[in-house]
Amino acid sequence: MDRREFVKGIAAAGTFGATAPWVGKSALEREEDLFQISLSQWGFHRAILGNARDNYSEFIKTLNTNPDGVLKGYLDSRDIVVKAKEFGVGTVDLVNILWFGHARDEPWLDEFKRRAEAAGVGFGVLMCDQTGLIGARAKEDRKASIELHKEWFEAAAYLGCPYLRVNPYGEGNYLQQCRQCAESLKELGDLSADFGLEVLVENHGHPGSNGAWLAMLMEMADHPRVGVYTDFDNFFMGGWGLVPERRYDRLQGLLDLAPYTRSVSAKSHDFGPDGEETTIDYNQCLRTVLDAGFRGLASAEFEGDRLSEQEGSRLTAELLKRERKKLKSAYS
Repeated sequence: MDRREFVKGIAAAGTFGATAPWVGKSALEREEDLFQISLSQWGFHRAILGNARDNYSEFIKTLNTNPDGVLKGYLDSRDIVVKAKEFGVGTVDLVNILWFGHARDEPWLDEFKRRAEAAGVGFGVLMCDQTGLIGARAKEDRKASIELHKEWFEAAAYLGCPYLRVNPYGEGNYLQQCRQCAESLKELGDLSADFGLEVLVENHGHPGSNGAWLAMLMEMADHPRVGVYTDFDNFFMGGWGLVPERRYDRLQGLLDLAPYTRSVSAKSHDFGPDGEETTIDYNQCLRTVLDAGFRGLASAEFEGDRLSEQEGSRLTAELLKRERKKLKSAYS
């Protein structure tokens, strides 16, 4: 039996997500939990990559020719599970470019699973970058992008992730990109069933940072295994260096995306002495998605520069815990 058939066999047996304690819970149990907190691997990208991204074009070249060559930091990407344990968080969300050469490296993946089991931590969302344009103009380019995603479906399933995050990147005008992305998402959604996964699309630049466009894409794709991975802060619409930058309104974006949201990236940038995020109203963000029925994973993802990744990630996780405690009675 080849690896793909092995993975599909596990999916058919219904054993995916066994390491993630929130997967497969009843509606009542999920309601009581309100939402589960995860820790984003991206929050430690400097610790993992070091200065590899300082020259971005060289970073991308090395990533695709010698992927381990970009790992110039002090932290093994698999030790994100140790960080999660330190913060009292039971799930980690992963980013493929932090271990780009190991999608089909079973010994490496087995060691990752061993470390996770030792830490008592499960896997949540696997975020995929550098996998082509699912909304490319040419059908053959869209097919090529879907092929590039397949090894990450395998890796996500092998680790026990229930979700694979994809980017809604494409070519053409807004309507053309929406149609092209929707076509690919239907195929990716069908493919995800082979692995017991769901496909999540993030507001992550390009038209996807426009909440109305991404909501329209969800309606156009109309697939039960396709939803949104909503980032609290990825509504930048261009204009680097401009004052003000062009941004889609955050609250409007959250309202647009909340009905389709299955996981959220609780982005943070900085904290005050009281432990509150200084740029994002977490309570408002969480209430917006909870009001629409969200009861999934909220990923603590620190992106700031003033605090260390360790401290910023810890404060983000602690903030989510406090907000969950405050909100629990309102949504019980």
